[in-house]
Amino acid sequence: MLRKIYFSVVTLLLASASVLAQNNGGAIKVLLKDKTNGESIPFANVVAYQGGVQVGVGTTDMDGYATIKPLSPGKYDVKGVYVGYQPALSTGVIVGEAKTAYVTLELSNGEGVKLDEVQVIAYQEPLIDGDMKSGGTVTREEYQNMATKNINSVAATTAGVYQADEGSALNVRGGRSSSTIYFVDGVKTIGGLGVPQQGVEQLNVITGGVPAQYGDATSGIISVTTRGPQSKFAGGVELISSQLTDKYGYNSLGFSLGGPIWQKRDSTGQKKPIIGFFLSGQGTYEKDPDPSYVKLWKLNDDKLAQIEQNPLKVVTIGSEDKFYRALDYITKADMVQTPVRPNAASRAIQLNGNIKYQVAPNTVLQIGGNFDYNNRHDFVYGYSLFNASNNPQAIDNTWRAYAKISQKFGAAQSGSEKEKSQSAVSNAFFTFLASYEKSKTVNQDDTHKDKIFRYGYQGKYNFTVDTTTNYRIKYDSNNNKYYLDYQGLVTGPVTFERSELNPITANYSSQVFNYRGTLPSINAAQNDNAFVNGDSPSNINSLFFSSGRQSRSYGVTESTQLRFASSFSADFKNHAIMVGVEYDQRDQSGYFVSPNELWERMRFLTNAHLVSLDTTVANTIIIPGTAATGGLDLHYHRYSYDVTKQNQIDKSLRASMGLGADNQTFINTDALSPDDLSLDMFSAQDLLQNGINPLVDYYGFDYLGNRDKNATNLDKFLNNKDENGNQTLNVGGYKPIYVAGYIQDKFDFKDLKFNVGIRVDRFDANQKSFKRSVFVSRSIYSWREI
Repeated sequence: MLRKIYFSVVTLLLASASVLAQNNGGAIKVLLKDKTNGESIPFANVVAYQGGVQVGVGTTDMDGYATIKPLSPGKYDVKGVYVGYQPALSTGVIVGEAKTAYVTLELSNGEGVKLDEVQVIAYQEPLIDGDMKSGGTVTREEYQNMATKNINSVAATTAGVYQADEGSALNVRGGRSSSTIYFVDGVKTIGGLGVPQQGVEQLNVITGGVPAQYGDATSGIISVTTRGPQSKFAGGVELISSQLTDKYGYNSLGFSLGGPIWQKRDSTGQKKPIIGFFLSGQGTYEKDPDPSYVKLWKLNDDKLAQIEQNPLKVVTIGSEDKFYRALDYITKADMVQTPVRPNAASRAIQLNGNIKYQVAPNTVLQIGGNFDYNNRHDFVYGYSLFNASNNPQAIDNTWRAYAKISQKFGAAQSGSEKEKSQSAVSNAFFTFLASYEKSKTVNQDDTHKDKIFRYGYQGKYNFTVDTTTNYRIKYDSNNNKYYLDYQGLVTGPVTFERSELNPITANYSSQVFNYRGTLPSINAAQNDNAFVNGDSPSNINSLFFSSGRQSRSYGVTESTQLRFASSFSADFKNHAIMVGVEYDQRDQSGYFVSPNELWERMRFLTNAHLVSLDTTVANTIIIPGTAATGGLDLHYHRYSYDVTKQNQIDKSLRASMGLGADNQTFINTDALSPDDLSLDMFSAQDLLQNGINPLVDYYGFDYLGNRDKNATNLDKFLNNKDENGNQTLNVGGYKPIYVAGYIQDKFDFKDLKFNVGIRVDRFDANQKSFKRSVFVSRSIYSWREI
């Protein structure tokens, strides 16, 4: 443990001394030439503008090159100025994340040059990525003009990226979708992106030639850069709806707003923003997020309502009336086709914002975050024909926050100053990023949510318990006489008291009991197609589920990520050197329970210790005979109390009824209601059953679904017990640690561009494991002996 703490502290110290691993900014490399003779122009000034505001400046070297960095991804205007030459301006220069844009400006100094005019040249985006990465870049303007607003669908327009359907996951060059890594403003994401369309500045897709600064990726990389604060107040609202034009009900409302909070005038009198903000949001409602050209069949509404009210059909066979499912008698005439998948609506909200503070001329602090919320009903094909109203609900929400500080070293030099200094190091800067993200997913039935004992509850099944009349005549050979021997309790006829928590499935039982009146047992009711608590309708012809069949599971997953990333970058002559480190600490947890099966497990475990009668002479109660018994004595026996077979749920139910643990009252669990029950009435072992058909699965939670932030401890797992003496069997969350370091060099040699780097990654599963030797019952061989 001390070793891991030491390692983490050292890593953080290294991180604080270097800079951001991703989103470390791009660059513009400008070549200034004389338009007449093609010779390079040294010691000329080059200025980069964004939105009319100067954001970077450089001075050309002896070869006429100047590099302006770091620059956030986006579009820039680049201006070249030199005494005696007409200025030239290249507009729309696209700077990608961690990419260098190459610009050549030719200045004129012939006759007729008007120094108060500027030659404007439109930037031509190169077909080949100068940084040798395969993939693509989508700018804000291109994204705004696309039909889709889904980032995955935009990324899928890149060669080598496959997407099965609109909005679905991506497969990059044959890799699994889970192998695609996403970044938002340099933050590695683990949940929803939370970036509205109006908040996207640039989308970069890397499918190959991954630089050393990226790691932990076995497939593609999707990097999203959001818009930053603007020099002037600007905003917009966008509303899109297909409500009147098609049946799929796409509705989207988006907005953006940004501008300066505090501005100061520079030496030229121009206002420059010191603190600025940007905020964007988008809300979407889709009746069917994934429509298909192929129409679906479903039972028409009138017929479905009729069957839900009377789900069974009485059929007379000989002299016996039997119940059959009404769904077995439907025909094609009862069905209709629909172009829209029923009950598959999706509601989503994305918010993104950041604040940027120019702390000093070369120091920038940026704080930002994202929020992503999605509430949908997952389409289940097996439900679509008869049971679409019970499509399970899934709720995802993710939020993340980050803080980033960037520091640039040195000051802009004039041509004469640069000529004198001839410094070997230039464009040195560092950035440090700290981020935290939390993602949570809930899967449930939207009627009952986390009220797990309401799942599959039909109502109360009442019957009497007779402990006085079940005797059989026996002969006592020792005393040469007959007597009546007790054979155990018997139950009376079953009646049904329905609940409205699950009205459709309760109609099955109501229909049976309204017709029969009473039934001899619960099993007889099930044979008549009535449902006891925990039951749900089976499917029709092994194809489609019957109406009323609800989701039989409830689950929660949570993930958090604490991340630090930093790098240091500087130009050493013609070499752009970057050194960086990363540190990720994740915490993943999950809890899953099968609510319907709780009723069956409770029915099985309760009274399980009261099976055999204690017929020993010492424990037999002899009741003298009377006229009613024909003068025969009654031999009454209590049940043998086997404490080893009594489970915690049985003890808890008796305690809730005011009974002692050794009380032998028969408990009818089907006469209980959800309000009588709670999950803590079970023990962990009651639900896990030694791994045989466990009803719960958990890590980072206890067996009751309470968050447990402790790490897994095998000693506590085996020995910790609750107040009832039951093992708690707590399992900690999965908390892997990921650390990486890299060094990268980018340089040009004539027209050749080199990107050389090395990266070291370390993954620590951070899980305890046994270190004892493994014993085998046969000979084993080393690989050399095979």
